[in-house]
Amino acid sequence: MNLSTFDPPVFSEDDQRLLADIADALKVCDNPHVAHLEQTIQESIGRLKHLADVMQAYPSLLQSQSLGQQKRDNASLIDALSHATLFTVDMLLPMRALVGQTYIMARLNFFRLLHQVVQEALGDCSDFTTLEDAIGEQISQSIHAKVIESLLISMVCDNTLKDAVRTKGASVLTRLWDNRFSKRIEAYFPVLETTWEARRHTTVQLGTLMGVSEIFALMREGGDLRFVDYFSRDTCPHDELQAFREFLFGVSAEELRIMDKKMKDGKNRVFTTQDADTTLSLPSTYLYNHSATDFVTQLYLFFVKRHLEAHTRRIRNLQGPKRTAEEFVLVYFLEQACAEGK
Repeated sequence: MNLSTFDPPVFSEDDQRLLADIADALKVCDNPHVAHLEQTIQESIGRLKHLADVMQAYPSLLQSQSLGQQKRDNASLIDALSHATLFTVDMLLPMRALVGQTYIMARLNFFRLLHQVVQEALGDCSDFTTLEDAIGEQISQSIHAKVIESLLISMVCDNTLKDAVRTKGASVLTRLWDNRFSKRIEAYFPVLETTWEARRHTTVQLGTLMGVSEIFALMREGGDLRFVDYFSRDTCPHDELQAFREFLFGVSAEELRIMDKKMKDGKNRVFTTQDADTTLSLPSTYLYNHSATDFVTQLYLFFVKRHLEAHTRRIRNLQGPKRTAEEFVLVYFLEQACAEGK
């Protein structure tokens, strides 16, 4: 493969190093399909770059546009978004944002393709694990970008939040949409990015459901201490603690209540992951309780299932956390940004 094709802004320096390592490994690989695999990667790179060009061709969201006497700018877009609902927001999304959402999925699927190539041709390679881990990190970043955008849109449309918070969320969204290449998502919310990545590597024990081993594991894997500190404060509301337990254990609040009752009644002293019914969900989200064999789908479901369940509780006023742990932290950061005038 020609390394000249691995140019920015589509690929970061980390991306380029990964692609170069895969290209070097394929050169010395004895797989009979190497030429076809290289061609497939090249074609996918071309399509990804083309999609990025289409996104960039649409007007910047940070500049003013006019059509006759009609004018719009970043401020009018932020105002419209901050008064939207989940039923109307799609009609307000600029094409730059919509194509950007497609680009994120294309980027995610590109790295899934690389994962398949590495498994197919380099499974016996000494660098296989290193390459696979590096690809996994890029896949995680794409999923994080997709999730954070979904969470921000949800908050912007949440009329239970203060107007200033919704406006701040809309402002962050427009900057994120305007140029998805200039800053990765952790530049906006570093606490979430590092904690998500640490959670991906954390092994759940359950045990007495105190979460001590999970918290230590989260910190050991590089989780941001500020995330844990937020839920460790003395004034932390019960529903936020429930959301944090969902995040730690990967088990719904409904199932955790059942397990807590069993412990209180003396039926169980400790639990293992085999004891937990991780498929328990609210009726409206049964659709998402399918078996996810693909680790990419599993990673995405870890976020989206909790988000949809929390949203269902909120609109139906059901018992349990009305937001995910990430959403509570995200709202806090937006409130802090409002208070500091950032």
